[in-house]
Amino acid sequence: MTVTVAKMNGKIVEVIRVAETVAFSTQKNWVLVTTDVDRHNRAKRDFKWVPANTRFEWVRTFNFPVA
Repeated sequence: MTVTVAKMNGKIVEVIRVAETVAFSTQKNWVLVTTDVDRHNRAKRDFKWVPANTRFEWVRTFNFPVA
């Protein structure tokens, strides 16, 4: 399993998905992020689409072995 995290506007976010188009906009290239990285609470996670040109302070990818 691979998890990508980033720092955006002083907050740690998890990158969930990258999409070229979304239903609510004609703009291209979007990133779905969540600030709630608690995996035990997926049903209540706060998701947000941000434009792909958003400035991230840093981005890191972590690989975890699947048991």
